[in-house]
Amino acid sequence: MIGASRALLVKKYSLHINCGGSKTTIGNTTYESDEVLGGATKFYWTNNKYWGFSSTGGFWDHNRTNDDYMAKNLTVLSMDNSELYMTARLSPLSLTYYGRCLANGSYTVKLHFAEIIFRDDKNFSSLGRRIFDVYIQENLVLKDFNIENVSGGVDKEVIREFRAVVRDKTLEIRFQWVGKGTTCVPSRGNYGPLISAISMKSGKLFV
Repeated sequence: MIGASRALLVKKYSLHINCGGSKTTIGNTTYESDEVLGGATKFYWTNNKYWGFSSTGGFWDHNRTNDDYMAKNLTVLSMDNSELYMTARLSPLSLTYYGRCLANGSYTVKLHFAEIIFRDDKNFSSLGRRIFDVYIQENLVLKDFNIENVSGGVDKEVIREFRAVVRDKTLEIRFQWVGKGTTCVPSRGNYGPLISAISMKSGKLFV
């Protein structure tokens, strides 16, 4: 407990997460591992307490397991920094990431997406449509976001950059399904939000 308390006193100025994947270094930036399994109701803090996530919503199919809250691409990706897009975390309803112990100030937030579940090969799985909203610090920043449409296809990355203000040492990013998109293709429950990687980096700090 003493070690955890001391960790919470340390101010962080950046945070990078490889959602659903292992620890990965891109250039001079190391993205932390995010491989803990999800669930219909899940709340998790990392051992260092600097970040965590919560997930809500159960898949409709009875044969789905906690592994299904993690997406893994089995194909070869051609984009730069493909290590960030081989995995993703998803939820049928709501997925929220929390950055803690951040120095108060303005931050650049980068959200990395790639649609790695739906396909574009004209079979049944190509009919899926994933549409969700994104909130940062409770402010709606992406409405009816469709990764496949914005990136121009499946297995293609799209990065969205935003500014956010931290006033209480915490930065919250929420991905929310709002009832749009397909609900049974290619299997029941693949319609919810999906995120490949998250980056938070401080800019102007508050005194």
